[in-house]
Amino acid sequence: MKLAALAAFLGMAAPAALLAQTATPPTDSTVTGTMPSGEATGVAASQNPVVMPHSEAAPEPATAPAAASATPAATPQDFVNQAASSGMFEVQSSELALERAGSDEVKDFARMMIRDHGELNEQLKAMAAAKGLTVPAEIAGPPAQHMEAVTGAEGDSFDRTYLDHQAQAHAEAIALFEPWAEQTDDTDMAALAQKAVQHIRTHQETLEKIRAD
Repeated sequence: MKLAALAAFLGMAAPAALLAQTATPPTDSTVTGTMPSGEATGVAASQNPVVMPHSEAAPEPATAPAAASATPAATPQDFVNQAASSGMFEVQSSELALERAGSDEVKDFARMMIRDHGELNEQLKAMAAAKGLTVPAEIAGPPAQHMEAVTGAEGDSFDRTYLDHQAQAHAEAIALFEPWAEQTDDTDMAALAQKAVQHIRTHQETLEKIRAD
């Protein structure tokens, strides 16, 4: 009886020992899987930091454009052509304003245009002749478009059309004359451009007051 009982006991103990030897020990991943979601995320984040792709990185600030050069890009003949067209528009459109404008204030402005730009036009002709440059006889480019618009305006719309196109033409004239006023290669041309800029700035201030009324 004792031998039979011992054999039975050994038969039951052997499978239990074998099972203990073959059982898989828990791994880090197994442990992580049993953690609460918040703790598991914290472990993953600390072990595997997120690296942003290079394409998603913040763009570098754009480089500021270089300052525009004060040296005129156009040739002296180009300057004379553009300045003459600008001056002719100022005078001819203002002569038309003396006939069609309904406002005395607008007519006074037109007289100032005829006086100042008429003087500049004569000085431009004299300087061009001394330098062997040609002065055009007709308006061309943007001044021609301004002249066409003013010529086509009549009645109550004339004053506003005339003032609007005068404002645009004066802004264009500033862009034309200022670079030449700052250059030093030709003092005669620079002096004329400087005088033109002074007149044009005064005209712009007057225009702003009239158009604000």
